[in-house]
Amino acid sequence: MSDTKDIDTNPQNDRFFTLLEPYYERLVRFIRMTTTSKEEVEDILHDTVLQGYQHFQQLRDEKAFLSWLFSIASRLEKRRRVKAFIFTKFDVLLHDREERHYTRPDISAETRMLHDALQHLPAKQREAYTLFEISGLSLQEIQAIQGDSLSSVKMRIARARDKIKALLTDKLSDDNPQQASIYHIVPPHEDFTPPSLEKTS
Repeated sequence: MSDTKDIDTNPQNDRFFTLLEPYYERLVRFIRMTTTSKEEVEDILHDTVLQGYQHFQQLRDEKAFLSWLFSIASRLEKRRRVKAFIFTKFDVLLHDREERHYTRPDISAETRMLHDALQHLPAKQREAYTLFEISGLSLQEIQAIQGDSLSSVKMRIARARDKIKALLTDKLSDDNPQQASIYHIVPPHEDFTPPSLEKTS
């Protein structure tokens, strides 16, 4: 019996992909916003699905599938960043990064501006913002992925919003000041309350 046949007849196969299907596009958007090339997007996406499938039996509660899956993608993206940093030190050819920059004709100019702005954020701010605003995860799910306090997650998102708004304000035309708001590109998540506006006991 071949390995492929063993996989196809595994009942866990169908269950994993059943849970994956409604979150697939959100997963793709998250990975696109945290990487800079099409090849990296495809590599991280494939590895996330592969690792998720292989370790699916370790998931104790299917309600946690979303944060569990995004944790895998986040871990793989961090590993990619470490590798890129190491190879950058030794590979002088990486100065031509612009030629390998991930661009798609079906992505709007505004989305490209947002993508470029995100690259100026610290890694954890970029991840928290993308998970919340782009992928639609809850604050609690992001907390589970990043392993920090809820207040830290909220602060990262708030700071990321401020930084992105400032970056876009510099880029967008003075003739269209209303476009300088990040909310024109990505509406704010309705569940988010900036830390400075939260009620205190």
